[in-house]
Amino acid sequence: MLSKVILSALAAVAAVQALPAAADLIPAGVSFEVRDAFPDGLWYGRTYPNGSMTGHQFDDAGVLKRSIVVHPRDDLVTKSKRSSSSSSSSSIKRRFVDCWGTALDRPGTDRAAQCLRNAAARSGGIDLRSGAGPYYYSCVDSAVRVYYCINAGNSWGNANLEDVNYALSQMDGRCPAYTASYFRWDGTPEIVGKARADTPICLG
Repeated sequence: MLSKVILSALAAVAAVQALPAAADLIPAGVSFEVRDAFPDGLWYGRTYPNGSMTGHQFDDAGVLKRSIVVHPRDDLVTKSKRSSSSSSSSSIKRRFVDCWGTALDRPGTDRAAQCLRNAAARSGGIDLRSGAGPYYYSCVDSAVRVYYCINAGNSWGNANLEDVNYALSQMDGRCPAYTASYFRWDGTPEIVGKARADTPICLG
């Protein structure tokens, strides 16, 4: 389970209802970077309706150490929004799989997936509680992002190792290898997915 310090910091950002100037997206006094893609590492954050995403990194003690905002290109936002209604989607008992088709770096995908597995294998798994909009926990490696998210506001979810392995296996079974895709449990806002680090995820 995420530490109370991390959840508190995320809740502070989640309280923002709209996407204002970048400096207003995080608590006062924290250095903020504007990027066009997420750098390598572990990131927590929120996705906004226009596709912009905040990202936050914490140290082992749960202290916020870095915050960024990513503004994706308009074509990537449009593609992400279209994907939810794509003909490649498959709704089966317990699952919904969507294949985006974007090729991903293979070693980066493997490392980012293992990073998410490691987080989910910890005692309590990955606990996420969203605020005003979707929240995610993601591992980025070599421009590939593997993530778990709560794709709705004011919701909660938990992913353990079994959940992450199940979701990844469903994507691999329904979509071409090493391509962007996501898995959602039916009736929940919980998603596990793979995407490029510059692509909006969990748009609600």
